[in-house]
Amino acid sequence: MKQALRRAGSREIGGVLMGQELAVGHFAVVDFSLDEISGARAHFVRDVEHHRKALEEFFDRTGHNYQSFNYLGEWHSHPSFPARPSVPDLCSMQDLVDGERGIEFAVLLIVKLGFFRRFVSSASLHMRSQRPEPVKLETN
Repeated sequence: MKQALRRAGSREIGGVLMGQELAVGHFAVVDFSLDEISGARAHFVRDVEHHRKALEEFFDRTGHNYQSFNYLGEWHSHPSFPARPSVPDLCSMQDLVDGERGIEFAVLLIVKLGFFRRFVSSASLHMRSQRPEPVKLETN
């Protein structure tokens, strides 16, 4: 992800997060899709078809074991802004989980490269009819 952020420079990039449930309520991001084309300096909207294909390939690789491996959420960069979700970001995620697609929860990860190319991020958990909550991130 850091390499993609460097390549994108001041343009926002993003995609979907694919995860594995390690324990109840504890997930690991095991893959992510990357759309380096659709973003602009201050806006990113992912290409639905590109990410649908990435999810299908992920499910094929994990044997369609949806109990352990599944869609975890969305991510995008804020290269020119703080690594925090904007109001439109929060509304978009809430619309996703409150919609009719059967998504019970989704994580929104916002990333950027900070000083000395340090990876900076924040994440929020979005659940149906609830306020977003911060997510504690652990990196390896």
